[in-house]
Amino acid sequence: MASTSGSAKIARRYARALALLCDERGDADAVRVALQQIVATLKATPEALAFLTNPTLPHEPRTQLLATLLTDLSVTGTADAFTKLMLDNGRIGSLAATLAEFAAIQDARSGRADAQLTSAVALDSAAIARVATAIGRLIHKEVQVTASVDPELLGGVVVRVGNTVWDSSVRNHLNRLHNQLVTD
Repeated sequence: MASTSGSAKIARRYARALALLCDERGDADAVRVALQQIVATLKATPEALAFLTNPTLPHEPRTQLLATLLTDLSVTGTADAFTKLMLDNGRIGSLAATLAEFAAIQDARSGRADAQLTSAVALDSAAIARVATAIGRLIHKEVQVTASVDPELLGGVVVRVGNTVWDSSVRNHLNRLHNQLVTD
């Protein structure tokens, strides 16, 4: 558990430094997009991430692999330098967490928030827009919703914004009812 806390602290520290640098350079949106591409590529190729994060391997081949990846993705400027710094400091494995922290910083500054909407069945775009509007009114931010389907919910929806969860799923209601019946 301490390592998770330590990893979160490291990601937060790097994200804050990156946010300050982007403030100076005015390229936060471009850096965010570039880091999203890098993280997505590394998630899609776990063997590349394993290679980059392996401290027992020589640094030069890892640097070359990262340089090739950045070139293939047309990543330049701040995102390029930052990603290379993460590798040089042995923190490339924290890039996804750092991106999440950086995105949270940028969203907080701009009044935006990302929401994860999970429903038992696929929702149409109008329903998703209504949920985004309702959540936006609650948190006083512009909300960008990512929707997914989980049939185990049975019905209703679960919305997660940061650490806050609104669970109006049938599964949740049944679990609460079960717990009440068991304790009575």
